[in-house]
Amino acid sequence: MKPLFSVITPVYNPPQYAFEKCIETVFAQEFKDWEWCLVDDCSTAPWVKNRLNELQALDQRVKVYFRSENGGIVAASNDAISLASGDFIVLLDNDDELHLEALEEVAKSIEANPNVDYLYSNEDKITEDGEHFDEFVKPDWSPERFLAQNYCSHLSVIRTSLVNQVGRFKTGFDGAQDYDLFLRITERTKNIVHIPKVLYHWRTVPGSTASANNAKLYAYTAAAKAVDEHLKRRRIVADVSFDQTRSLVSVKRHVINHPKISIIIPTCGTRKSVFGVDTCLVVNAVESIERKSSYTNFEIIVVVDKGTPQQVITDLKTVCPNRLKIIDYDKPFNFSDKCNVGVVNSDAPLILMLNDDTEVISPDWLETMVGHITEEDVAMVGPLLLYEDGRIQSAGHSNTHSLHNFCAGYSSNDFGHFRMLKLAREVSGLTGACALIKRDAYFEVGGMSEIFPLAFNDCDIAFKFLELGYRLIWTPNARLFHFETASRPAHVKPSEVKLIMSRWGRKINNDDYCKIH
Repeated sequence: MKPLFSVITPVYNPPQYAFEKCIETVFAQEFKDWEWCLVDDCSTAPWVKNRLNELQALDQRVKVYFRSENGGIVAASNDAISLASGDFIVLLDNDDELHLEALEEVAKSIEANPNVDYLYSNEDKITEDGEHFDEFVKPDWSPERFLAQNYCSHLSVIRTSLVNQVGRFKTGFDGAQDYDLFLRITERTKNIVHIPKVLYHWRTVPGSTASANNAKLYAYTAAAKAVDEHLKRRRIVADVSFDQTRSLVSVKRHVINHPKISIIIPTCGTRKSVFGVDTCLVVNAVESIERKSSYTNFEIIVVVDKGTPQQVITDLKTVCPNRLKIIDYDKPFNFSDKCNVGVVNSDAPLILMLNDDTEVISPDWLETMVGHITEEDVAMVGPLLLYEDGRIQSAGHSNTHSLHNFCAGYSSNDFGHFRMLKLAREVSGLTGACALIKRDAYFEVGGMSEIFPLAFNDCDIAFKFLELGYRLIWTPNARLFHFETASRPAHVKPSEVKLIMSRWGRKINNDDYCKIH
C-alpha cells in the first residue's frame, strides 16, 4: 500500500517568486498521494492570503490554516502537523523547492524499508536565478557527526505517529527546531534511511541560513541547546557550545570513571631523524606519553623483537620507570601477532594500539578518545595523525577508492577544503598506528588477524567490528605526530591485496560515511 505524505509548510511573507516556484514543484510531483498542509503565520504581505485561498480552492489535497497572531515557526509548524492525516510528514520551507521525483523516491525507499521511521536525502542550494550549486553528498546515518552538524536537514521525512509521540516541535528552539525534533526522533528509533539522491533544493535568499552562516546566529545558539538537552536525556555528561569559526556544535565529553588503558607498542628499536635529531622512535613515543598526557590511568606494554638493542630497553625504563612492561617477541615479523601478544599480556578494559613512530601532541588525547569509546556500541576510536611537517597522515580510513588514509597529504589547517576534518564522525576504518579499542570487542572478533602480517590488518579488524554492528569513531580533537615517511612507497604485496579483497571486497569502494563535503 502506498503511503500518504503530508507536506508541512509554515508560511510567513516569503518572496513571491520563490513561493511560486515552491508551489510548482509540489504540484509537479510524479507521486500523487500527498496533501499539502500550509499554515500562514499572520503574513503582512496582502498577496499571501489570497494565494493560499486560491491553492485551497484549486486542489482538495491542499489544506490551509490562518493563524490569528504571529507565533513563530514552531507554532506554525505544529499547527500544520495538526492538519496532517498522512502516514509521513514531509518538511518543506516556503521558499525552497522539491525535486520533481522527491516523493516518488521516498515512497520507493519506504517500500524497500517498511519499518523506516525517518528518511533524509542529499540536497543542493539554488540561487534566486534558479542556478543549482553546492551539492551536499551526505553519509549514511552517522549519529556522532549529527551531534556536530544537522547534516540530515533537507529533505527530511518522518513517520507521523513518531512525530506526535515525541511531542512535535518544541518552543525555545526557533531556528533549530528541526534539529531538536530530529534529535528526539533518533532517541526513539534506529530505523533511519539515507536516500543518496538530491531531492531538495535549498534557496539562498537574503537573510537565510543557506546564504550566510552568520545570518541567523540565534539559530546556532538554539542548535547547541538542542544537542545539550539531547545528551542530557542520554545521560552523557559533556560541555556543549557552538563553534562559530567552524559553524559546528562542539561537544566535549567528560570522562567520569577513567578506566585503565593498556598501550601496546610493537617495536624493534628503530632510529631515524625526527625534527632534525637522531632519535630512537619508541623511546621518543613513550617519553611523549609520559610527559604530555593528562590522563594517568594507563600502562605501557612494549613488545620488542629479539635483537632490539639493550640500550633501548634501558632508556625505556628510564623514561617510564613505573608502568612499563617489556614483552620479548622471538618469531618472524608479524605485526598482528605482536599486537595480540601485547594484548594477552595486558589487563585493562581498553587497549590502545600505537606505532612506535608516533608522538603525542594533545595532552588530553586519551580523555578525548575515552569519551567516545564509553558509548556502548563504539568499539574503536582513532585520532588525527600528522606528518612531521604538519600535513595530515591519517584522518580515518576511506574505502571510496580502494583503501587509504582520508586526506593524507593535505594541510591540517585547511579545514575549508574538507568539512569532515572539522568534526568527530563515524568512519569505516581507522589506522592501526593509533587506535583505542574495547578489550571485550577485540576478543569478540578474535583480535588482529595474523594472516595480515603487515598490511591491511587494521582494515580487517575494523570491518569485523562493523559486521557486528559496532561504530568506529574518528576525532580531530586528539592529535599525534606519525613520523611515517610521506613519500614512502606502498610496500603492499599482491597477495595481501588479493586476500583483503577476497575477504572484504563488498565493503571496498562502498564507504557509508566518507562522502566528500
